[in-house]
Amino acid sequence: MNKVYQEIDNKILGTQEIISPTSKNQIAKAVFTITAKRFVKDFAVASKANPKKYFHVYEWGANGNQAQKLYVLKRERIASGNLIIKFDYKKSKKPVPISPKLKASRGKKSISSRSVFSNKAEVMESGKPITFSTKKYLVFFSKSDGKIHFLPPETVVHIMNPGGKETTGSFERFVISWYKTKMNPTIYSSRLLLDLEKSVSRSLRAKGAGKNAAREAIRITTEKYAQGVVEL
Repeated sequence: MNKVYQEIDNKILGTQEIISPTSKNQIAKAVFTITAKRFVKDFAVASKANPKKYFHVYEWGANGNQAQKLYVLKRERIASGNLIIKFDYKKSKKPVPISPKLKASRGKKSISSRSVFSNKAEVMESGKPITFSTKKYLVFFSKSDGKIHFLPPETVVHIMNPGGKETTGSFERFVISWYKTKMNPTIYSSRLLLDLEKSVSRSLRAKGAGKNAAREAIRITTEKYAQGVVEL
């Protein structure tokens, strides 16, 4: 009977392993990868539907193009199963495009744009006013008077709302809303929980199998989903 009781204890400890700190950390890694991949896809769809709100977190003219996104989701840390996700911005590398109004009005003169607004995503998301001094002639089209204006070098320029009001805080709000409402459904719709249940159950079938066997089964299963991804 002692052997029977020992076997029962092994199975109980094995099933309880799924809520141990070690295993919860493993599961959190898988959750990050699953949710981050889905987030990137969902946000790409949203950015195409609302280009004025989200154009700043993609390269110029590349809304929804995952290869040209200017944001990154990071698995900052995991503590006792608690997953901390951080987002950050990447530098833009593409030159600022020339306004169609300038192209249509340039006549024989050549107007080219070689400047790169490297902090485009971060600046437009913050909505904070920016000030800079022109290094060469700056040409722009004014919607207020419908005219083209030329600013000479060393002119101080103030932009009160870079990107427009719609970009201010738009990406951060989307991230928070998505993880509040879509994170759990995304996890449940994946096969993670089902695969964990099957792998732990299978690992405990062997005689004497218990906590260690279950822990190893959880590790193998979660690593298949986590894929070593720490940022996306």
